[in-house]
Amino acid sequence: MPGMSRVEGPDGRTDRALLSGDVPVTDPSWKERYLTGVHDLSGDCIKVVDHSGRLQSMNLRGQQAMQVEDFRACQGADWLSFWEGEAREAMLDAFALATAGTPAQFSGYCPTMLGEPRWWDVILAPLPDPAAPDHAGPFDLLVVSRDVTDRVQAQQALERMNATLADEVQRQTEALRQEKQLLIQTNEELENITYAMSHDLLTPVRHLLSFARLARQTHEAGKRDRYLGIIETSALNLSGMIDGVMQFSRAGRTSLRLQPVDLNDLHAQVQRDLQPTAPGVHWTAGPLPTVQGDAQALRTVLTILCGNALKYTRDQPSPRVHVSASHDPHARTWRVDVQDNGAGFDPEYGHKLFRLFQRLHHQNEFEGTGTGLALVRRVITRQGGSVQATGRRGEGAVFSFTLPDHAG
Repeated sequence: MPGMSRVEGPDGRTDRALLSGDVPVTDPSWKERYLTGVHDLSGDCIKVVDHSGRLQSMNLRGQQAMQVEDFRACQGADWLSFWEGEAREAMLDAFALATAGTPAQFSGYCPTMLGEPRWWDVILAPLPDPAAPDHAGPFDLLVVSRDVTDRVQAQQALERMNATLADEVQRQTEALRQEKQLLIQTNEELENITYAMSHDLLTPVRHLLSFARLARQTHEAGKRDRYLGIIETSALNLSGMIDGVMQFSRAGRTSLRLQPVDLNDLHAQVQRDLQPTAPGVHWTAGPLPTVQGDAQALRTVLTILCGNALKYTRDQPSPRVHVSASHDPHARTWRVDVQDNGAGFDPEYGHKLFRLFQRLHHQNEFEGTGTGLALVRRVITRQGGSVQATGRRGEGAVFSFTLPDHAG
């Protein structure tokens, strides 16, 4: 066998004959040479360590596995110091057990002398001193370390693959959940549009037809002017509702350009555009986050919510609007609140607010087409968020939306 030395018996016969048992072993050094040969041929790293942890010997294949260039340089070194990190505690427990006389084992990471990563299964067995009375300890140790690096790295690769697969399954599941939610919402919105076409949009049309007929039939100039005013108002209302439906439809089809959006900058732009329409409002804002979203769509959302807040506070003696944000680390979301001290709404009907053409105030009290909040809901839902409204009649309202915190 390559690498084996030829061992001869005392009468010149080879070790093959000796090993076969054909020749009686009479040379007392033969056993030592035989054990040394087996010791050096083993693929495991076999060492003798004294009871204080000092390295006494290491077989040749073990020196190769540990990349020891000159064993004399590390003979007598503290073998215990080779083990660091997570494996050290298990090694110390096994070492204590073995030096007390009980074989022990552990597994752990220990790099080679050149720093290459290695993982080992290690067995420690006590070596009693025949000269010691009753073979009393502490014992020197025979330490056999088997290189299991390939197995450990394969297991780590499998765990990484499983983790990646689990993350992908979770991502796909969340994507399917969002698609399902969006489909449910889209079906609901289609039902709302169908209902609106057959009811809400027909109301101003009936007004147009009815008052046009009355205007044609009357001979009084005052009545005719009033009827024409109603016709004009109905036409404007109908036009606004149609524009709202068109915006609502586009919001569901337009591709989103997701990018980091500083809501502080966006809110400042909205405030600059809207505040001249309500100069008496005390408008404040807290620090707002940077989120991942479509800047133009989010500007539309803030414009609608802040515009509503201004509209519903206009009859208050000291109108106030406050925009703020809060972070939920568990849900990994940012929540933005637009709070006002305006007319509020009956919370019993709050669930209708984000539906198309649903309004909780009469047109004579506050103008509007009932499409803005539905548009807000569609925009925010498409960006992975949600909407909410709380309030009480005469006590103001808070309109909120959430967006995922991709940085958290």
